Amino acid sequence: MRYCDEDIEFAGQILTNREELDDAAVELWMKDKEHVRLLDELATMRERLAVEEFGHLEMEELARLKQSAVDRKGRWMTLRWSVAASIVLIAALFIGRTVDEWRNLDEERLIARVERAVPGVKAELILGTGERVVLTRQGALIEGMQETGILNDSLNGLNYANARVQEKDEKIEPVFNTLRIPVGGYYRLTLADGTKVWLNSKTELRYPVTFNGEERKVFLTGEAYFEVTHDEGHPFIVSTDNMNVKVYGTEFNVNTYQKGVIQTTLVNGKVGIRVNSTGKEVILKPNQMAEFEEQSGTVQVKDVDPYAYIAWRNGEFVFERETIEEIMERLSRWYDVKVFYTNESVKQKRFTGVIDRYDDIEQVLRLIEGPATLRFEVKGNTVTVQAAGNIK
Repeated sequence: MRYCDEDIEFAGQILTNREELDDAAVELWMKDKEHVRLLDELATMRERLAVEEFGHLEMEELARLKQSAVDRKGRWMTLRWSVAASIVLIAALFIGRTVDEWRNLDEERLIARVERAVPGVKAELILGTGERVVLTRQGALIEGMQETGILNDSLNGLNYANARVQEKDEKIEPVFNTLRIPVGGYYRLTLADGTKVWLNSKTELRYPVTFNGEERKVFLTGEAYFEVTHDEGHPFIVSTDNMNVKVYGTEFNVNTYQKGVIQTTLVNGKVGIRVNSTGKEVILKPNQMAEFEEQSGTVQVKDVDPYAYIAWRNGEFVFERETIEEIMERLSRWYDVKVFYTNESVKQKRFTGVIDRYDDIEQVLRLIEGPATLRFEVKGNTVTVQAAGNIK
């Protein structure tokens, strides 16, 4: 993307004079993912190459900077300078570095790399007998005392397409496996019927090795995205605490993270939300979310943008005017950190933006603190949140 001079200037103001900007204007600007990337690039440069003076650039040096930027224009994460001299001056003013230091940078240091965290090595498979298998990224065939033919693919996760149960009796009870994802984990699973499931951090899915009977039923705690193979004669059911999601062939997301609340977001197809205590079923249409409250037993349906609820599958965090307390709760599930606040007021500050799920939480927090006028201090697995004005 070619960044315009207005965007670079606005990003620079966020980094240096955030308190003087209108909150609504900053939130609107941050909704564009490319703007977030621009802010990340500028912040990365600023952190890595802080200097004391950059106010004495001569025209010859500006030309060199311009040519350096042009030479890198093919790289995805490199800034696109649309008006060389003026834009470089803007960047120089807000980031601050010497010409010699800038010119001596190699491309790898200049580019803000996006490293998606895919810690699949942490996932754990529990077989029917209770035997535990730690899943690695290396392809392997998994055999248990009751099940055979389970493939752990290095690219696509677990696959049960050729899985079988060693049955001695045709009437034997189904054999269940459990895939457990710890904090910071992520894994993909293909069930015996071809249904694909993406499991988020702190999630557990219990499912049969092979599907028998009139329905295909799995049990979920945490968050998962489903692409269900169509089979009208055998409905697919996701069972959670006090509620079932009944499916015939569709794509949807189920989130049980929030205590006492279960969210089901439909991307396409058709699902029915059935409350166990009443047997009442609510039908969802695409681009709708059902929110079930366990205490009241009620289901509220509203229209939503599904991407905000399924972006985690693509390695992204999407925040839509969420409070810092809500955001830090989500981040702590992924990065396994404890959060402390210097005062209650900072919890209620809000942030809007789309951020890649970097492997380091500090990279995410850096993009939030400017627009939200906050400062995050990270020490080990502890994050302290305070208002920007409190930093001396």
